[in-house]
Amino acid sequence: MMAILRIKELMGQKGISRKELAKKIKVSETTISNICSEANYPKLELLPKLAKALDVDIRELFIPTKGSIISDSEVAEAKGLIEQSLNLLSGKR
Repeated sequence: MMAILRIKELMGQKGISRKELAKKIKVSETTISNICSEANYPKLELLPKLAKALDVDIRELFIPTKGSIISDSEVAEAKGLIEQSLNLLSGKR
C-alpha cells in the first residue's frame, strides 16, 4: 500500500493525539491508529470529518504526488481515492 495520507503528520503539527482525533470524529482510537500506521485507508465518509477535525482543506490530507517518482499503479490508486473523495464531498456516489 502506498503512503498517500498525511494524517499522522498533520496530527503532529496540530498537537492532536490519536485519542483526541478519534473522539472528534466519533471513531475508535484503533481506527485512527490503523490509519496512521497505513494498515488501512479511512472510509471515504471519514475524510471530510478528518479534514474538519484537523482544520485543513481536505486536499491537505493527501501527500502531493506531482514531481514524485512513483509507479503508474500508485498514481492510479491515488487518483481513484481522490476522485471518490471529491465525489463524496459533492454528494455523488
